[in-house]
Amino acid sequence: MTSLESRLREVGFACRVETRERMAIIVPDTASPNREDRQRMIQLARTEGFTHVCVEIEPRGASLPRD
Repeated sequence: MTSLESRLREVGFACRVETRERMAIIVPDTASPNREDRQRMIQLARTEGFTHVCVEIEPRGASLPRD
């Protein structure tokens, strides 16, 4: 679990976080987050040092490439 994922869970966002260097891909565990929640997720990611952030809108269909 990344530090960003831990912080997101602490404030109530159940999700997975994939990282690619300075990019964070946030995949919510449940229904699509609303706009305000997405903005909060992005802000938290930026405070963790990520320069690019992706929040999956439809997490059930999200596919993440694996190394």
